[in-house]
This record gives sequence, structure tokens and C-alpha cells, in this order.
Amino acid sequence: MGWVVEAECGKLRDKLALSKALSLAELDSLSALLKYSTCLVREPQSSVIGVTGPQGVGKSSLISALIKELTQRGYRVAALLVDPSSPISGGAVLGNRIRMPYLPDEAFVRSVWAENERSVPLRAAVSIELLEAAGYDYVIVETPGAGQVNTDILRISDIVLVILMPLLGDEVQVIKAGIMEIGDIYVVNKSDIPESELMYGYVRSLVKGKPVIKVSALYRTNIEELIDTVNHLLGTRKASGEQLKRRVERRWFVVEEALKELLEVQLRISLSKIPRSVLVEKPDLIPEVISSLKASIIKRLSGGP
Repeated sequence: MGWVVEAECGKLRDKLALSKALSLAELDSLSALLKYSTCLVREPQSSVIGVTGPQGVGKSSLISALIKELTQRGYRVAALLVDPSSPISGGAVLGNRIRMPYLPDEAFVRSVWAENERSVPLRAAVSIELLEAAGYDYVIVETPGAGQVNTDILRISDIVLVILMPLLGDEVQVIKAGIMEIGDIYVVNKSDIPESELMYGYVRSLVKGKPVIKVSALYRTNIEELIDTVNHLLGTRKASGEQLKRRVERRWFVVEEALKELLEVQLRISLSKIPRSVLVEKPDLIPEVISSLKASIIKRLSGGP
């Protein structure tokens, strides 16, 4: 039986087989996790780079430049682009891939949808595990651009790049959003704009002790320096054991999100059995309903009928 599992895991290096596995992760994350659990690596093999920042700073363009430079250096690179779904229709445009049209054939890029702008969904975390099992040296994860901070990116990444740009307007809003607290490396994109020097100095004054690099994704200026800085920090963390700790955190994130998903399913099943009109006609029953739901969920999770 072991050779069957090994063969199944080996297939993930084929893009078609990998795409099918990722599709399963998107449709049913729990099933994908169970099916491919034996494929998950024990020691960190991929470097997971989280990319976040306000909307419009050029995250997709920068990721495209990073992919090109890394593949030229002989690395296998995958990118996972997280797009938020509509709170009304539930649909997602998944348009980040459209903004990255000229990529090397050997690169692998995939879009996934998230329920909101502040979360990294279970399907994305499981997809990262599958991409690592497929043997990619780097997995770059882009979070949605928004005014809110996506702290989940800290739990799934080995290193976080915060992308900024000149002319952001009220810099205080950037600080309020908390985005200046989550980065390992800060990148001022669009360095071809004259105002970039002012933004560069401003960011350096805020994040003392952390690398701040000016780049132009459009003209690929300082992209090599950025990658060298990333690799240096990754090497330091690998030597200190920090990368392994982050891997443990990501796996724990997967377990937490899987449990949340299971609880949500059970909650929906239990709620579907309660007439909504009861809560309006007899509001005093709300505590009783909640207690009943709690008991029902515990019973179901423990294997009861």
C-alpha cells in the first residue's frame, strides 16, 4: 500500500495532477487534506513568502517580477493569489492572474477565493501544503489588498513582505491599519516616481531594524537585491530553527481552520431544524435553543446520531 501512496504523491509534480488536487482543496478542503495527508512533508522544503499591502500598490506586478527572477536563477516557483469573494453573491473575480500575463512557462500560478479581505481560508493553507509536496522551492502567497490587516498571513508564511508605494495619501491610515507591524521586509514599489524617496525615508523611520527596499516592479529595478535580502533572512531563520517553528504554526492553523469548518457544518445542520419564527414569537426560548444547539453539536462531533 505504501508504494501506492508514494506514487500518488509523486504525481503532484505533474501540473495536471496538481491542478486536480488544488481543485479538490478549493471545493472540499477537508477531503483534500485527508486524501493527501501522507504527502505532506515533515521538514520545511519550500520557502513560503507572504505578500501583503494596500490595494493598488502593485503586489501582482511585483510577484510577477519575483517569479521571473527566481525562475531565471533555476528555482521552481508557484504563486497562490487570494481574492475576496462578494459578500452579496459569494462570487470572486479571481482577476490577479489576469494582471500577470507574461510569466515563465515553468511557473505555476493559481487563484483562490476567500470569504473576506481579512482571512486566509483553509483552502489556501491546504493548497500551500500541496504546492510544497509538489516540490516547489518558493510558494508566494498574495493576500487581498484592503484597508484591513490580514494577520493570517503571519501564520502561514515563512516571511512576510509588506508592499507600499508613494502617494498613498494619509500615511496615518497605513499605521492605523496595523500593516506596519506585520512585515519582515518592507518594499516601496514604484521607485521610478520622484516621491518614492520621501516614502522610503518615512517607512524607514517607522520600522527601524527591519529591511526597507525601494523597487520598481515595472522596470525590475532592485528586484535582485530584494530576492537576496529575502534569501538571507530565510537562511538565518532556517539556521536558527525559526522556519521550522513557522511550519508548526502553519500546520496548527490548518488544524484550527479544519475544526472551525467542521463546527460550522454541524451548526448549519442543527440550525436548519429550528423554525425561525419561534425566536420571534418566544424570545425567552433563545437561551434554551442555544443550549440545545450546543448539546446537539457535541453529540454529533462525538459520533452520536
